[in-house]
Amino acid sequence: MPIASGTPAPPTLPSSTPWPLAPARWRAVFPGDQAQLRPLRRWLESLLPACPARDEAQLIAVELAANAIAHTASGDGGWFIVEVTWCSGVVRIAIADGGSADVPHLVSDATAEHGRGLHLVRELSERTGMAGDARGRLVWAEVRWPAMPGQATAACCAWERAIVADQHDLQRRFPGIRAWFGRTTLQWWALLHNGGPGGQPVLMSAPSAQVLADYLAGCQPPR
Repeated sequence: MPIASGTPAPPTLPSSTPWPLAPARWRAVFPGDQAQLRPLRRWLESLLPACPARDEAQLIAVELAANAIAHTASGDGGWFIVEVTWCSGVVRIAIADGGSADVPHLVSDATAEHGRGLHLVRELSERTGMAGDARGRLVWAEVRWPAMPGQATAACCAWERAIVADQHDLQRRFPGIRAWFGRTTLQWWALLHNGGPGGQPVLMSAPSAQVLADYLAGCQPPR
């Protein structure tokens, strides 16, 4: 399964509005390794404007991801998915893991070796929840996010710059292939004019520019 850790999808934000009118959602996939917690933190910093609420969201994400790595199949050569949703004064952090026989739970003893991270998540969150089973679970938490004038415009500009940079990189690496980011589908797309049987056009999609580049590299004849 390809690892999607490229450009996050931009929200739909009018430039004059300090808060998204529709949910802004980003998703990334990380290998199930403790070393990925730092890239996870940096990824969240690239999405959300600096403020105390972002610090809380980062702590929650790192705790949930660390729990997935330590206690589920994600940490046994697997991966975990992080989804961030920002809308209506709330940021939701959701972590999908590889599942485990044990259900995540809070421990009654706050000094215990395990389970304290979930106490921290509960304390910092407005709401928390969980779904799934031993085949895979989704654990989520919501952080209240105070609206600050101008923050959405600045963040949107950063996302647009990242998208343009990735699009230029794809054009440089694969000249003659049209590649673009779909703002409705929140996917990267490419059109191969002669990629199908009999030279038929093929339309490809991927969750990130890097994953799309990997697909395209596999479609190119060796030089």
